[in-house]
Amino acid sequence: MGKSEMDIREGEEGEVIEEQEVEKKSHKSLPQKITGWIAIVICLLLLPILIANLVIIVKGSLNPDEIPTVMGFAPMAVVTNSMNTGEPDAIRAGDMVVTRQTDPDTLEVGDIIMFQSGQTAVIHRIVAYDQETDTFTTKGDANNTEDLDPVAKDRIIGKFMQRVPRVGDFILFSRTPLGMLICIGIPILLFLGYDFVAKRVTRRKEVKS
Repeated sequence: MGKSEMDIREGEEGEVIEEQEVEKKSHKSLPQKITGWIAIVICLLLLPILIANLVIIVKGSLNPDEIPTVMGFAPMAVVTNSMNTGEPDAIRAGDMVVTRQTDPDTLEVGDIIMFQSGQTAVIHRIVAYDQETDTFTTKGDANNTEDLDPVAKDRIIGKFMQRVPRVGDFILFSRTPLGMLICIGIPILLFLGYDFVAKRVTRRKEVKS
C-alpha cells in the first residue's frame, strides 16, 4: 500500500471519528433535554420581571415624584379591592395590571385608567369629564362614591390594557431583596444543574464505551 493511500485512509477514519464525536455531543439524553427546557421556560418567565423591576427601581430613584414606566407600559400590582365587583373579570387585590401611555384626549367615560395620586398609582374607571376644568372624575367599580379629587390629564399614567390574576403578589415579592435574589438565583442554579447533568451523562457514556 502506497503512502498516499495510507494518508487517505487515515484521513477518512479521522473524519468518521470526528463525525461520531459530533453526533455524540449533539445527542442529548432525556434528563438533559428536560432540564434544559425547564431552565429556558423559567428564565423566560423570570428575566422579564427582573428587568422590568430593575428599570422601575432605577427610574423611581431618578424621578421619585413620577410613577415609572417601562417603554410606555406600567405593570403594577393591585393592593386594594376598590375595583373588585365580584365579577369573573374584575380587578382584584393581588392581580397585576398593565397600562399603556395614551393620549388623554382620546379617553372616554367608561375607560379604566391609572393615574398618580401623591406617591401612589390608582387604577379606577372614568365616570365623568368636566370640560371647563378639563379633568376626569373617577370611581372604583366596587366603591359607593366617586373619588374626591378630579384627575388632571398630566396625572394620567396610562389606559388599562390587561389584567393577570394573582401575579401582583409575586411582583411585590420580587421587588424585595429576597425576591430579587430568587429571580437571579433560580436561573443560575438551573443552568448549573443542566451543566452538572450533562457532564454526568457524558461520563457515564464514556465509561460504558
